[in-house]
Amino acid sequence: AQKLEEGGICTKDEFIAAVNDASRENKFVQSIKNPQERPFLLEGYIYPDTYDFYVGEGAEKALGRFLSNTESKLTDEMYKKAEELGMSMDEVITLASIIQQEASVPSVMANVSSVLHNRLNSPSYPRLQCDATIFYLKRSVKPYISGDINRYNSLYNMYKCKGLPAGPICNPGARTINAALDPADVNYLYFCHDSSAKYYYADTYEEHL
Repeated sequence: AQKLEEGGICTKDEFIAAVNDASRENKFVQSIKNPQERPFLLEGYIYPDTYDFYVGEGAEKALGRFLSNTESKLTDEMYKKAEELGMSMDEVITLASIIQQEASVPSVMANVSSVLHNRLNSPSYPRLQCDATIFYLKRSVKPYISGDINRYNSLYNMYKCKGLPAGPICNPGARTINAALDPADVNYLYFCHDSSAKYYYADTYEEHL
């Protein structure tokens, strides 16, 4: 939104208003079951890419460019894989956004995805317990909303909420979406990394410690 305003395409407030329009006739908006629980309704669907805009084009056309590109990137094969996993595409995008923030290099994405899938499918580990959504609230939500700045804590803090957070926490690209759809075939339930970005995995809490 800030970039669009700096480029003279629209104001940032106009773009955020367009992003948050729950009445929009768009397949992504219509698939979101909990619009009132998301600080930015179309977070996750502004596909990361290089875009060209016209000065003064306006928020609606700018958003349309983003959403058209996102739609073209989400293939029929991706939707089929999501269905095989028992997930909606919105849930896949949410999961992919967490992988995007938690996996610093592509080589670890499948393993991180597996940890998250294993937890989502295990009644013994109902919470994902990732820090990424806490950072999302702190850095990308609370500075930009008014009123009760803590109203999203129970919906996005994965140490408190069970399963996936209320929505995506960034706009994931194809690599992380594919990782969400195709996790590694491992039994890990924990992961962490050191200051050199080397990742470690564990099946049990004792191994994790």
